[in-house]
Amino acid sequence: MASARAPTAELRRSLAGIAVALTASSVTAQQTHELPALTVEGAAETAVPFTVDTRGTPITGPGTAELLKQAPGADVNFNGPLTGIAQYRGLFGNRLNLLVDGVYTNSACPNEMEPPLHYISLSRLDSLEMVRGIAPVSSGLETLGGSIRAQPKTLPFGAAKPFEFHGYVDATGHTVDDGYSVGGTVGFANRQHKLYVGGSRDQGGDTRFGGGTIRDSAYERNAYDVAYGFQSDEHELGLSYLRNETEQTGTPALPMDIIFVNTNIAKGEFESQWRGMSLTSLIAYTDVDHLMDNYSLRPLPLQQRFSTVESRGWSYKLTASRALTLGELLIGADGNLTDEDATIFDPNNAGFFVDNFNAVERNRYGFFTEWRAQLAKRWGSELGLRYTRVDMDAGPVDATPARAMAGPRMLRDRFNSADRNKGDDNVDWVTQLSYRPLGDVAIELGVARKTRSPSYQERYLWLPLESTGGLADGNNYIGTIDLEPEVSHQVELGLDWRTGRFYLAPRGFYRRVDDYIQGTPVTDAVVIAVSTASGDPTPLRFSNVDAEFYGVDIDWGITLAEHWHMGGILSYVRGKRLDINDDLYRIAPLNATVALTYERPQWLATVEGMFYDQQDRVALTNDETPSSGYGLLNLFGEISLWQTTHATATLRAGLSNVLDATYRPHLNGINRVRESDVGLGERLPGPGRNFFANLRVQF
Repeated sequence: MASARAPTAELRRSLAGIAVALTASSVTAQQTHELPALTVEGAAETAVPFTVDTRGTPITGPGTAELLKQAPGADVNFNGPLTGIAQYRGLFGNRLNLLVDGVYTNSACPNEMEPPLHYISLSRLDSLEMVRGIAPVSSGLETLGGSIRAQPKTLPFGAAKPFEFHGYVDATGHTVDDGYSVGGTVGFANRQHKLYVGGSRDQGGDTRFGGGTIRDSAYERNAYDVAYGFQSDEHELGLSYLRNETEQTGTPALPMDIIFVNTNIAKGEFESQWRGMSLTSLIAYTDVDHLMDNYSLRPLPLQQRFSTVESRGWSYKLTASRALTLGELLIGADGNLTDEDATIFDPNNAGFFVDNFNAVERNRYGFFTEWRAQLAKRWGSELGLRYTRVDMDAGPVDATPARAMAGPRMLRDRFNSADRNKGDDNVDWVTQLSYRPLGDVAIELGVARKTRSPSYQERYLWLPLESTGGLADGNNYIGTIDLEPEVSHQVELGLDWRTGRFYLAPRGFYRRVDDYIQGTPVTDAVVIAVSTASGDPTPLRFSNVDAEFYGVDIDWGITLAEHWHMGGILSYVRGKRLDINDDLYRIAPLNATVALTYERPQWLATVEGMFYDQQDRVALTNDETPSSGYGLLNLFGEISLWQTTHATATLRAGLSNVLDATYRPHLNGINRVRESDVGLGERLPGPGRNFFANLRVQF
């Protein structure tokens, strides 16, 4: 079994002990026989962290986002094999703050074909850390829906002056798509320096299910990285560069497919101790070039289109912390500056173009402070305050249809004459209190205000199109420049009860979001006419409405006997509009996972059941259809092949969807591809029976 990993110094300071570590895996091995003890780390904890050993997770494809289904309250909106959009308690997309190796990665595609977790292969993933409940203000710029952090595998510093050679190789194959993933890192390190290089490759064909094949679900992705680190007694410096090249990859729930996504991510970070303070700094640059079309990978449509996208972004974060009055005070500043250009073309008509988005800017500047304190022997607290300035702008647009037809011309001229320069002043605050009446029981209460400004799609989509950040509901949308920021008020109550052989961690929550951004029926006759001409007579406009979310999620486990343990999660969330009688779009149904594991020192075996209820509380505004419930049976295990002082090798293997059930997860997108075994307009099915094997060697 993999051992629990201690959080990094930056993570301890920013998340204050309330991160849930998910090391690429299943709830089945959430706790081994020695359940973790409750400890106070630093100043105080407002919730109890737990480590889930997930080396035995069933692998059904290349998507790292699928791992989120193993966390209480979390799930994934599936639009394609590499296009999984994270969801937590009904909120998804850019309502969540998602960092890969500490960096905010701006999605270039207007339909989020390459969401943040697209940039880390399972073969490179070391851990997936999620803040369960209310995210601290220090964890990110806009954390209305929560905060998630994916960490790639790295090599540690050495213990002595001489350099040592270390590395790992991780290889996986799965039958459901005849796919494979392979990744590795090698390098040299001593106690002051480390230098390593790595890479990964993922490739697979169309996914099979009980009723046939999901056409347009093949994928190919390559990544390469190099990193250098230096440390002394009080300082640590890190420099890294990642190149991601995603080749032709299907997204059957979206209007187009990935032809390529070429991404460069460069990062520098520095940590230091100075006069009793802990200082951290990070700066990163992201450069994305993206091409997509609707004809290379799927049957030829009536109108062929391709789109080019360029996106550039800078991110930074500076923090300083020190002991102060019963605890620790943290102050910091962070920011993210992005610009975007996206243009649609016709391969058969060189004169056709649509400026989908032109010179769009979305710049965020944040300042925050947190105080975490041990108020008394049994009482801990966290107080946080954040101010974020969001500046947005867009250049003038044009399109061939606007030069020939009155409707598009009117929409173009309206947009170009409008004041597109917008600024929002957003204030977040968090108050969390923990009480430990007994040594193995903790109670947490949290109250927070969180904000999010509109995305560039919601504000600057000037022509009714399906450029919606991956909503994948089949509707044309148009933006609203004067949208107000979303303002969420949330209350959360949690219990964490752990003994030597048992743990139970339920959390209940309620969230009201004022000015929630949602599509509403268009009443503008010009917009309706233009949208009707492109096939959708009932377009939606991004508008401010009022909404609420409430529910409960539970994590639990028990050691049954010396070698037997059982664990599971249960998640329920309800999302509703408050201004009209309607439910919110793409909300996960009630679901639970239960797993029984038999474990010996060198091997383990698990039987797991995953159960999803039907979802009939659907968004009529989005033409969302209900879904049926289903259950899946998975079998998998792990064995240590060898273990020496210099090298280890571990083999994992298993069978997922043992009964080859045909099921359609509610959060899967709607099929857009003709001549597939999935009908047009049907929800994409989940993978069929799948055998997988994974070998990992460390040296």
